[in-house]
Amino acid sequence: MDENASKTHRVAWQQIGRRGARVFVVVSAWLGDRLLDAAMWAVNLVRDLPLRLGRLALALWAGLVGVVLALPQARRAMSAGPGLRAWLADVPRRVIFWLVLFLFRVLDLVGVPELWSLLMRLTARVTPLTGAEIAAASAILGPTALRYADVRVAEGGLLNLIFRHNQGRAFTTFHTINMPTFGAHQRTNFAILLHELVHVYQYERTGGLYIAEAIYAQLTTGYNYGSPEDLQQCLLTGVCYRDFNREQQAQLVQDYYERLQANLPVAAYEPYIEEMRSGRV
Repeated sequence: MDENASKTHRVAWQQIGRRGARVFVVVSAWLGDRLLDAAMWAVNLVRDLPLRLGRLALALWAGLVGVVLALPQARRAMSAGPGLRAWLADVPRRVIFWLVLFLFRVLDLVGVPELWSLLMRLTARVTPLTGAEIAAASAILGPTALRYADVRVAEGGLLNLIFRHNQGRAFTTFHTINMPTFGAHQRTNFAILLHELVHVYQYERTGGLYIAEAIYAQLTTGYNYGSPEDLQQCLLTGVCYRDFNREQQAQLVQDYYERLQANLPVAAYEPYIEEMRSGRV
């Protein structure tokens, strides 16, 4: 009996040891990923500093020009324009637009996008893009369109609370694509993942301001850019890819991919896809 009890104890301790080792490996990998995320905050802050300083300088310059030209514009409005009252009524809109622009330029400069992404990655299961996802995205967006290695897909955790209230719609915060584990916007739906990667593409080229622009698009003109025939008409009238709102831009790329998969004509889309690949967003 003593020998059997001793053997049972050894087996139990061996099982505990193996489980402990697995937990240690998982926790160590998680901590390693989070330390890497924290390190990337500093790397991106330094790497993107000149670009972000330039964007902030342009925002300050735009504000200065607006102030300097305010009086001449008011005089023109009184004499030959819509009238002083109409011009004054439009001032709050322009001021708010500039304040939002300036705010996001400052937030970019101090690294808030990276800090926010780090926070999101602490509250959900986060993984990098797979090789297959990068290859498929590169075929549409271009192999050097964005820093694919910096992109993370977040699922589960506290995000489940958000997705229960937003009808399970994926969304992108800077380099982190947040996707539900249920419904039509799961990671297995590559068309949705591609849509969100376009928002990452917008972020890398225009800064965090794309978030405000995307939200504004959702609240106003929405995702619908029309039909392929409408796109052809847009081309004839000189409408560029950057003239579409942020959600229309992403939807256009998503629809292009889905039409390719369905073997549908894409001629009306290709000029806009080329503009997108050239970075004109």
